[in-house]
Amino acid sequence: MDNGETPVELTKGGNVDLAVLRATLGKLTVQLESGDTASGEVIEADVSVLLVDANGTVPNNDCFVFYNQPMAFGGAVHLRDNLRSVEHEAVISMITLSLDDLPDEIQRVVVVASLDDAVSSSFVDSTRLRMSIQDIDAIELVCFEVPQPSSERALLFGEFYRRVDSWKFRAIGQGYAAGLAAVAEHFGVEIAEPAEDIDQDSSPARTASDDSADADGEPAVEAEGDREASEAADALVQCSGLSVKRSVRAPRMPRDWNRSMPATAGDLQTARLFPVAGIGGAEEQERRATSAFLAVLRMVRPFSKALLSPLGAPAGTIETFVEVPFSHKEEAYRPDGLIVATRGQKIWRGLVEVKTGSNELAVPQLETYVDIARDQNFAAVLTISNQLPLADGEHPVAVDRRKLKKVALVHLSWDEIRSAAHLALAGPFPDQTQRVVLTEFLRYMDHDRSGLHGFNDMGKRWAQVRDSSKALTLRLNDAGTTEIVDRFDQLMQRTALDLTNVLGVRVRTAPPEDAPDQASRRQQLVDSGVLFGSLRVPGAVNKMVIRTDIRTDSVSVTVSARAPKTARADTRVRWLLRQIPDADGSARIESISAGARPHVQPALLADVREDQKILLHPDGREAKEFRVTYTVKMGQKRASGTGTLIGSVIELVTKFYAEVVQEISPV
Repeated sequence: MDNGETPVELTKGGNVDLAVLRATLGKLTVQLESGDTASGEVIEADVSVLLVDANGTVPNNDCFVFYNQPMAFGGAVHLRDNLRSVEHEAVISMITLSLDDLPDEIQRVVVVASLDDAVSSSFVDSTRLRMSIQDIDAIELVCFEVPQPSSERALLFGEFYRRVDSWKFRAIGQGYAAGLAAVAEHFGVEIAEPAEDIDQDSSPARTASDDSADADGEPAVEAEGDREASEAADALVQCSGLSVKRSVRAPRMPRDWNRSMPATAGDLQTARLFPVAGIGGAEEQERRATSAFLAVLRMVRPFSKALLSPLGAPAGTIETFVEVPFSHKEEAYRPDGLIVATRGQKIWRGLVEVKTGSNELAVPQLETYVDIARDQNFAAVLTISNQLPLADGEHPVAVDRRKLKKVALVHLSWDEIRSAAHLALAGPFPDQTQRVVLTEFLRYMDHDRSGLHGFNDMGKRWAQVRDSSKALTLRLNDAGTTEIVDRFDQLMQRTALDLTNVLGVRVRTAPPEDAPDQASRRQQLVDSGVLFGSLRVPGAVNKMVIRTDIRTDSVSVTVSARAPKTARADTRVRWLLRQIPDADGSARIESISAGARPHVQPALLADVREDQKILLHPDGREAKEFRVTYTVKMGQKRASGTGTLIGSVIELVTKFYAEVVQEISPV
């Protein structure tokens, strides 16, 4: 799939590499659709998933996922409730998959649908049989329209299978006349029902097309026969007798009988590992946040390693404590927390001070904690708040540096902690329990009452600076000038961290080339009412330059891309257009010519799509570089959200990266 707009359409026996689709293997959704019969009878299939090893059999009971056992490997495979598609008059069965969370012994994931004995129809009567694969954003990646089967009561829709270090998917569309029992037996599941209850014809209904080979040179569907059956029997790992019969159920009351539960699932609140109920003022917020953070730090090794290793803590055993009492100058103090990291003979200790909401760190308190840490021979004082540092390694609060000769004063913002959690979740985990704990902590952080919203305010002087800049009365020595420049630098860091969370790679800020220091940025704001910032994404064609113009109420983001050297002028334009098919037509495209005195040829993308020649240079010179720019109206409010500067920047940068930057390949 080139641009994510249309899914790959497979035919029977076809296969596709999921890595080519840029699929996030952390979460995939598989949908199986079975359409109603021509007479309107609903065909509701039962979906099963067989997790198969290198021998072609399921290793144990846990590897057979079906209606009586809907989950495997901690939710890596999970059968969901069926849905009804009114548009297609079909039942949609859903499966969520986390392929990267499956153990290495699982080589194939086979997706099957079967019909219960109570259903009189077979799959041949269904007017629609379709399988699709969606990514975490519900974008359809692959679809497979199953050819009309015969009288099968079980149908192999397709399978995911490993190839070297990646996963592929193969469309199968093979039927079994004897239903799910035959499928289970074929893959080594010992069923616990009498043999006479099973149709003796357990062979798959096959056609000539079933013997076709895929691009890997393998049979699209495994053949059956005496020899193959004998080999499979030799390798068979028998399960302990699963029943593929549905449990007998008593007659069911109407759904709305004496209803006391909410009518829809959307009204139900999922239980939380870290509850937010009962959070009142700032004090309770801070206690909850401290306890939750330190507990997760102790339990989740990839998370603690990412946060503590840069502080000099060893990658060993982590112990955490809350409200530890200390005495200093005959006064009692209780810092919010204490972290102890131990590996062998090396012990690292650090005090923790936490702020939530709009509360900011106070210099006297921090200096006292630094003194306590020095007296106790602790390595560091770690502060956590919604404040972002102005630069890497720079603390947001100015503490007497003479106190920091033996104790490090380190700051983490809640934005940075959130980003570290997202990055940890994108990597391998020792076990699924740690992944669940960290995911629950992110749920807690994202709740409004947690107070862990991160940077979300341009400051109390934002309106004053905005209005003064428009009136041309803003002065260099105004207190608001320095504050807004600092806040904009923090906004760039917040935007970089938000992109990091989405992309799973570290996105970093970079100072503007024409105003690399804060003094020159303050002067630039006073002179022109403009604030600049830059973001660098690893592997991207170039950095993104963000420009906020207070006087024109506009925010823009730009990326430059070097044009191919060997192509003709019109071919270079087509090279750019092919790579950004989903870009907004209001984007400004600039073609920069080669030579000592380059010429800039601008045009709107929508116009270039109608006539590519308008981007060519009048003097015939070829383009050496293209610039693409998105511009939106700037939000006026100081806080985050709709209609704010912070919201304008983050939304624009995210959209621009998705539609433009990630699509352009460097030459």
